[in-house]
Parts: sequence; structure tokens; C-alpha cells
Amino acid sequence: SEPFADVVLNISSSDVTEGAVNVSALTFTAADWRVPQTVTVTGQDDFQDDGDVAYNVTVAVSSGDAKYAALASQKVNLVTEDNDVARFIVHVASNETTEAGATAAFTVVLGSEPFADVVFDVSSSDETEGAVDVSALTFTAADWSVPQTVTVTGQDDFQDDGDVAYNVTVAVSSGVDDDTVQYLVQVSPQVSPRNEQDTVYASLPSQDVQLACEDDADAAGVVVSGPANVTEGGASGDILVVLASSPEAGTLVEVDLHAVDESEVMVEPRRFVFDATNWSVIQVATIDAQNDAFDDGDVGTRVVASASGDSKYDVVVSEVAVTAVDDDDESHFIVGPISQNTSEAGATGAFTVVLGSEPFADVVFDVSSSDVTEGAVNVSALTFT
Repeated sequence: SEPFADVVLNISSSDVTEGAVNVSALTFTAADWRVPQTVTVTGQDDFQDDGDVAYNVTVAVSSGDAKYAALASQKVNLVTEDNDVARFIVHVASNETTEAGATAAFTVVLGSEPFADVVFDVSSSDETEGAVDVSALTFTAADWSVPQTVTVTGQDDFQDDGDVAYNVTVAVSSGVDDDTVQYLVQVSPQVSPRNEQDTVYASLPSQDVQLACEDDADAAGVVVSGPANVTEGGASGDILVVLASSPEAGTLVEVDLHAVDESEVMVEPRRFVFDATNWSVIQVATIDAQNDAFDDGDVGTRVVASASGDSKYDVVVSEVAVTAVDDDDESHFIVGPISQNTSEAGATGAFTVVLGSEPFADVVFDVSSSDVTEGAVNVSALTFT
């Protein structure tokens, strides 16, 4: 009905974070009291996964007209439908790590504003292959929409475990070949104990970023080095033996040493044992030239190292060349001085013959006098063996 004085209707929302009114008051006069006026209520995005929220808009009367002033307030009930989902998004920025130190990176960000701090524990399932640079990420209501970065660095395990291709995903993937060294970077959400309201984030499952580490040049091998020469009757030399890469934990690699020609050189000890703890520790064997007394000159030979005990080392053979330097004089024979002159009265003279080095076969000397009417020898030949 027509008022005796202006009627002001005060408009207010019970929760302006859910619904906001476009006007705070409507005024009706005696001239326009019949004309309807519209109030528009707009839902508000609070970025929280709080579900559909009920609220109301109150219309309260203020007027100099006593009858209108006595009217009770009226409420309009409304519901704001939620469009936020509590989740976290993992985005892979790069997907290559190597044992040479190349890194991969991914970001983590929340999908909605949390009611309490959300802490992510970040861990690698195999830190010998990939190590993360942070152990935890914390998101608050102030920074929930700002992505945070995790960097994963490939680790050199010094094992010949192959070059491995891999994919970065948010779920565990199958179908990687047997030579793959997989590791998973696990991101687990937990709500800060400071505020236990955000049960939605606390209930989220973990996500996995699947990675694999590309092997570097860790080839299975035996590294052998030694002197270029050893001399008969001279000082010993050192043969140095070490593995080129680590065997698997719990595996023993036996390295056997032998000279191709043991009549020229000998090696002791003949066996070394390596494992994952001492594979890079140099082991020392002694090499000696055999003093054979032959005039056989300098002889080249090899010291061979062969490995066994590990599937990758079973086929590994390495060697080092060495020359046995001869210490014997050149082949010759020595005739000693005559003991005395001979005489026609029958006096005899004698001399000796000896070889200068051990022969490879019997040596026969023919012995003869230049004038048998003056002096006769007692033997016609001398044989040395």
C-alpha cells in the first residue's frame, strides 16, 4: 500500500564470501510504491573446496511510516554452488636425468585454496639413482596458487647398469625394459596440525613422478697397467689392477692374472677379489723376468687379466704388454790359455773350452792340430749340451 512516508528497505547478505548483493538499500515513495525494484545477488568464488554453501539475503524495513516500520524483516534463502576442487597438480618441466649430473624438474601447485597449511613430503625411492633438492613443500592460503619447483639430479652409481630411456608421468608406468633403473619421486600431502579443518586435502592420495636415470660410461672392465720392461736378474715391476666400474652389491668379481709366456715372466699373486666396496682400490701384483741363461735376446710377452663372478664381468679380458730384457752375453765360447809348451821328450800342454751362454741345442766343437808330426790332440771333438 502507499506509505505515508518513504520506506527504505536495507539489503544485506549473511555471507558476502558466498553471495554479494548489488544494492545495499531500496527506497519506495508515495509516487513509486507500486513499481517493483530488483536486487541482484552474485555468487562469489572463494577458491576453496567448501562444497555448496547455503546463505540468505535479509530485507529489513526502515521508515517514518509507523506501520511499515513495525514490519519484520524477511529473508531470501540462497545456495552458492561450489566450483573448486581440492587437488594438487604436478607439471613436468623437463624429463631427462643422467649419471653425469643432468637434472629433471617438475612443479607442484594446489588446485584450490586450503583451509590450513598443506605440507608435501618429497622423497626419492632410490637416492642412488636420483636425489631431490627439497624434502618438503609447504602451501598456505596466501601462496596456494604459486607453483613450487622440485629438481631431481641423476646420481652416478659407478655401475654398468645401461643407458635407460624413461617417461615422466604422474602415475606408475609399466613396460620399461629389464635394464631400466626406475625411481619414483613421491609427493605426499599432509595438512598442518595447526588447523585440522582441511580434511579434504589430508585425504588426497599421493602422486608419483616416474623417472629413470640414464647411465654414463660405467662399462664393466678391468684396468691393468705395468712396466714396459723387466730385466732378467733385475728388479721386480708392479702390475696394477683395478675395476672400471662397481659390481652389484653382494657380488664378488675375481680377476685372474697370468703371463702368456711364463718362461719369460712370472706374476704373483695370480688372483684378486673385488666387490662394491673396493672396486676402485688399486691392487698390486709383482712381475719378475725369468733368468733363463739363454742368449735369447729381449722377448715381448703379455700379462692377461680375466674376470669372473658377475654377469657383466664374465666376458671381460684385459692385458698389458711387457718385454723381458735379456741379461746374457751374445753367443760365444771361451778358450783358456795353454798350460805349458809341448816337447819332443813328451811333455804335454792343456787348455779348456767353455760356452758363454746356455745353448738352445747341443754345440759340437771339432778339435784338430795344424801339424800332427809336432803335436797331437787327445780328442777330435768336444760336445756341450
